[in-house]
Amino acid sequence: MRFISIDINFNDISKKYAFFDKTVISSDKNSVGKSTLLRLLFYGLGYPVPGTYKLPFKKLQIKIKFERDNRKYLVYRHNKYLELYENQKLVLTESVSSNMKTWFSYIWNINSPEVLDNILGAIYMEQDKGWTLLNRGKVIGNIRFNVRDLLIGLSDQSSEILRVIEEKNKLKKIQDQVRKILDISEITDEEMEVTDNGDVELKNQEQLKELNNLRIKANYIKKKLSKLKQYKRDTVNLKNYIYSLRLLIKNPNSKMPILVSKENKNLLNFDNNILFISEQIVTLQERLNSINREIAKIDNQLDNDVTSLFKDEDVVTSTLSSLSKVKINVDQLLEKENRLSGRLSELNKKIDKEFYLNNKIIDETQQWINKFAKILGITDIVNSKKNYLLTHDLKSISGTEYYKIVFSFKMAYIKVIENHTKTKLPIVLDSPSGREVTQRNIDSVIKILNEYFAENQIILASIRKYDLHDAKYITIKNKLLEYAKGSHIEIDLLNKKSNKSEEDS
Repeated sequence: MRFISIDINFNDISKKYAFFDKTVISSDKNSVGKSTLLRLLFYGLGYPVPGTYKLPFKKLQIKIKFERDNRKYLVYRHNKYLELYENQKLVLTESVSSNMKTWFSYIWNINSPEVLDNILGAIYMEQDKGWTLLNRGKVIGNIRFNVRDLLIGLSDQSSEILRVIEEKNKLKKIQDQVRKILDISEITDEEMEVTDNGDVELKNQEQLKELNNLRIKANYIKKKLSKLKQYKRDTVNLKNYIYSLRLLIKNPNSKMPILVSKENKNLLNFDNNILFISEQIVTLQERLNSINREIAKIDNQLDNDVTSLFKDEDVVTSTLSSLSKVKINVDQLLEKENRLSGRLSELNKKIDKEFYLNNKIIDETQQWINKFAKILGITDIVNSKKNYLLTHDLKSISGTEYYKIVFSFKMAYIKVIENHTKTKLPIVLDSPSGREVTQRNIDSVIKILNEYFAENQIILASIRKYDLHDAKYITIKNKLLEYAKGSHIEIDLLNKKSNKSEEDS
């Protein structure tokens, strides 16, 4: 997978940035939008990446062009609404939610839910959390990473361990919701003196009802589509299996038997059945696209209604006033949270036990870690104990050593993912040169990228210059959405009105 370009549209400004096999996004100073540009790459793909204070992402219209398996794709995103085009043909629409496995399987051409949930933690190293995230934790915003679940998704694990992971994920979501309610309870307890401005009349009940019905229809069609796609795969696999058997059938006109083969085209009905299923899939997909567009339209309308309903200074007061009237049984919620914590602990122990039985993929990952650790001079640390891959012992490691360990781990994850999915991944690094990192360590990091990831697209953002082979530079002078005169690659504003104002200035 390789990023081609990003189009950013905000108010009257349109800006396009092109990416290359090796791209360095640079500037002469900090805080001009380098990190924001990297965030927008993944936000544009559909990830819940948080915006910045000066540039609220939900107000942007983003177009991401990328290529994969010799095919070109375009993703359009505006707030929660997503469209995916393949060769200029709309193939999928989606509304951003917590469950977007189908969407991301299209983006990456990877089917494992566990891999899709954790792929961002391997390929994207955000400037703050990215260089401290080793094997579990938050990538950015609420996007989480767990190397154990990632490797389980890549390995030939039993369906039982995948079922346990699914149960764990469901319980974790419930636990998070319980904690949010408890947090609200604490806030409302502290704000009991809030003045009641009266109940806000809800004028959008019909829209909410329609939205709920549309989501029910969308979920029904998604399930039906999933079954049809599986049936199509099974039919194709059965057809190929029959061909592989090299079956011979009796020839009524000759003593020579007839070979059942693709070349002879003598296996009947299969192609017609596959075509019929494909037509059903296309029809259902078009219906789903239409429904998702309606969902996005109502979502945006409701967002606008809520924005206009309150004055800025009244929002918190009104909300707290309403919440203070809700009776929350704190004792029951605390008891439920304790039970959930206990159950989650049991499930994690069960997953760990099964995971360690799969030494093959653990060994494969550890071998790559050792290879990169040797180049970075930290072999003694990563070999300090068995199964260092899932270590919790991080406090004793210095800043420079920790930086190198994180990098060797992340690059190992990428190699293992690529080996098991056959998908070439981009590598996105934000500010690789931290405060405690020497030039020698930077040179070692770039050496690994040059030697072991020559075929990967690499996108770096930093104020430093790097000896990255065949790198092309994008220089941001002042701000992300300003014209960058004198940059290594000239980037024009697409909007004529904006160009005019730039010239006038």
